[in-house]
Amino acid sequence: MFSRPGTYLPVGMFTVTHIVSVIMCFVLIAVTVVLTRKMKRETYFCLLKILAIVFTCLELFKIIWSLSMGETRLNNWLPLYFCSLFIYALWFTWSKSELRIFGLSFIALAGIVAGSIFIITPTTSFQSYPIFHFQCLYSMLYHSTMVYTGIMFYVTKASIVDKKLLVNYIIFCVSFMTLALIVNSFAGSNLMFVSDPGNIPLPFLDDIYAFSHALYSILIYIAHISIGLIVFGICKLANRKKQATRVENDGVGNILDKLDEDIDEEEKKRI
Repeated sequence: MFSRPGTYLPVGMFTVTHIVSVIMCFVLIAVTVVLTRKMKRETYFCLLKILAIVFTCLELFKIIWSLSMGETRLNNWLPLYFCSLFIYALWFTWSKSELRIFGLSFIALAGIVAGSIFIITPTTSFQSYPIFHFQCLYSMLYHSTMVYTGIMFYVTKASIVDKKLLVNYIIFCVSFMTLALIVNSFAGSNLMFVSDPGNIPLPFLDDIYAFSHALYSILIYIAHISIGLIVFGICKLANRKKQATRVENDGVGNILDKLDEDIDEEEKKRI
């Protein structure tokens, strides 16, 4: 469970073991959402606080383990990747000020998409370790929780999905990406994959990087921001459809009420 990389055959991408683990993660997420669908908003915030402590402890253990294995490169132990922002977002939700909205913005607008993408394409842990390894189990638990808390944000109506939430999301992401870019420039690392494509399985990114390093970095910024923009757009479309349905139902209700009044008038005339 805590073996060194290369000791056992890694899971690999889209192997039977990988596909089974993906199915299990999404089934468990669905079951957990159903079981907790009546969760109150206050309970949701308490859950986020607990998760902040739990995942911080697990992340610290992961860092200590990585360093003990001789993994001194920042890429292998510093929690400064896009999905790593979930931990910081959880801690931000402890605040009762504007910081809470920053944390919620990432959970709401990135958690479901980013968590799901990693579950389907775990390009880090599954490429180096067997399924029973701590790194693989922790990765799947972590990203499944990202998806779950993202869904429960909407179920519990933790906050309003408005332009302010979107702006906070953009500021939150850009701030951490810029921090990663600065660290990369000094340490020679590739945190958030903002400096070069690394092992991202998208060949066209290598072509863009070869053409222009700056253009590649800008594209990564846009890609991360776009996740929030897309989810925000979907939420707005869903709300408009809901409002249209509500207006339509209200219109039908008014017509039925008018018919009832006309029938009553006819009955009175007969009497």
